Amino acid sequence: MRFFLITNVIKNLQLKTYYLQLLLLGTLTFQSCEPMFDTPTPSAGAADFSKYVAIGSSYSAGFTDGALSKYGQAASFPNLLAHQMQLAGGADTFNIPLLQGEKGTYPADDYGPGDFDKTLPRLQLVKEPDCKGEVALLPERIDETGDNEINMGDPSQRIFPADVQFHHLGIPAMKVIHYSSPGYGDVANFGTNKGFSPYFWRIAPEPLFLSSPFTFVAAIKPTFFTVELGMSDVLAYAIDGGIGKINDSYDEDITAVNAFRANLEFILDDLLETQGAQGVIANIPDVTTFPYFRRIIYDSLNLDVAKADSMNTLYPTIGYTFHEGFNPFVVKEDGVVRVIKSTEFVTLGIDIDSLKCLELGAFIPIKDVDILSETEIANVRSFTVQFNTVIEELAAERGLAVVDLAGFMDEIYNETTISGIDFSAEMVSGAFFSLDGLHPTDRGQAMLTNEFIKVINQQYGAQLPALNISDYKGVLFP
Repeated sequence: MRFFLITNVIKNLQLKTYYLQLLLLGTLTFQSCEPMFDTPTPSAGAADFSKYVAIGSSYSAGFTDGALSKYGQAASFPNLLAHQMQLAGGADTFNIPLLQGEKGTYPADDYGPGDFDKTLPRLQLVKEPDCKGEVALLPERIDETGDNEINMGDPSQRIFPADVQFHHLGIPAMKVIHYSSPGYGDVANFGTNKGFSPYFWRIAPEPLFLSSPFTFVAAIKPTFFTVELGMSDVLAYAIDGGIGKINDSYDEDITAVNAFRANLEFILDDLLETQGAQGVIANIPDVTTFPYFRRIIYDSLNLDVAKADSMNTLYPTIGYTFHEGFNPFVVKEDGVVRVIKSTEFVTLGIDIDSLKCLELGAFIPIKDVDILSETEIANVRSFTVQFNTVIEELAAERGLAVVDLAGFMDEIYNETTISGIDFSAEMVSGAFFSLDGLHPTDRGQAMLTNEFIKVINQQYGAQLPALNISDYKGVLFP
């Protein structure tokens, strides 16, 4: 189980070079959100922002650069949105379960019982020689270990206090089916299909075997909410190379549509009817357009004549004749060795040094876990469409407005210019995606905030001011 494994991400894969563009950098503070242009006087319209709660997964949490950190949490769209709500008379308090360390934290490969202290820190760009000795800008972890803040062997790290309510419930990797799952923070559920999060463990109320994000929100009684859920219901499957199942409930699986509908219906009815809250819900982008799946070009295997001849000898029945120059990588899926198709992806979960320097993808086939086949890509896209249909139907039945993150991310993928800044789905230079190729930069979070603001203003007649996205940083350069 990779959780959201981002190891050895992109190291300027040997051949088809991409260029790094210095982005406009901004300093993030809670007060820096005010736009630099004229806006109407902020007002709430018909909305009640007095107690805003954000419910969501990795994007809501502020997960960025391959880890969750206090810096990402502070830059998350719920936090930025809460400040704009404050300008319109919203609550002065928006409590976030902030991490305390400087490095960030993310479960490592060997994270588990007896090793709950094994975590990874966030990524940063460094200039150093790659495995070929060529100096390049490379994303690398800032340290060998991350902050020790999700160690379930140390109950003192839990920060659930009886006198504080956390309004920011963005939990990395949380699926729709996890929201009301009892024991979502209980270590007994680790590795099972019941759902489990070490991030929720930090804040989960006692008793742990009964607690869930639902019980947390029910105690808060929000007046306004944002729901950003569903991406993890397909993304975990995609990150794990489609080795999981469809219509199942383990971390690496794609959630069944009927389970997705039933759980989302419960979430919305509880918020709207039982809690009496107002709010908006986001739909799900096509994650296969993210650079994590697109950065490595399928035919980047550069061979000289001798290696091409050797590979033709090694793979006489592969159905492809290797030649000098660029060739498709060799992969092994379901026990069958073949060349990868132009419509398939090598993911950034792969060991890039092995791909560049140790014959991986050539004399050593790439494993199934590091590719997305045509069938697996079709699964991700099909379920995304079905989940979005469910979101649209349930929202329409309840008069709930939908934030079109799917359409917004399509614009990013097809390249767009906003406030004079060019955005695309490119790693680093595209401005939206952080170094893990999956999650937004601070600037990307500001863009998401503005998408939520547009819909809230239209639905409720509010006048929340948009953010000036140039005030927020993209990728930091050494």
